[in-house]
Amino acid sequence: MKTKIILASGSKQRKMMMDALGISFVVIPADINEKEIRDENLELRAEKIARAKAEEVAKKHHGIIISADTFSTCNGKILEKPKSLDEARDMLKLQANKTCILYTGFCYLDKTNRIDYSATAITKYVLRRLSDSEIDNFVKNNPVTDWSAAFSPAYPYQMGFIKKIEGSLTGLTHGLPVELLIPCLEKSGVKV
Repeated sequence: MKTKIILASGSKQRKMMMDALGISFVVIPADINEKEIRDENLELRAEKIARAKAEEVAKKHHGIIISADTFSTCNGKILEKPKSLDEARDMLKLQANKTCILYTGFCYLDKTNRIDYSATAITKYVLRRLSDSEIDNFVKNNPVTDWSAAFSPAYPYQMGFIKKIEGSLTGLTHGLPVELLIPCLEKSGVKV
């Protein structure tokens, strides 16, 4: 019998990446309060949130559990999902033409094969210059409150926002660092 693979996230971008890998999986989003998980070390914070999501799903479901959490920082400010269009607009203006850091916490639990792994993929990125009118148009016509830092380069137009990247490409584009995921899947005997 094949082991069930569970993506502990409702993220469309993470689902898109899992679909691209061509493996069967189910989506069971974790219901946790991420705001309660704090750590001054942002790398550890991202990892702790991803682990909390995986462990929450593991309480009720058996199988391989994959979870992640993503947020950015720019000029010392943490950029999670904006709560309003105005906040999204401010986030995009803040990031334009500056070096930002994306933290993608990742957790992989496979109790059958005794795999318990978590880490954080770090990506430095620079957005190109964005005009006020481009930002306004983008914010009005996209679900910016669904995305950490108000954008998602999983989509072609937003990929064009990126001027420079160093680190995990899929951490940035899909919120799921494939370079961490695939070795775990291989250890579990899952063919990708």
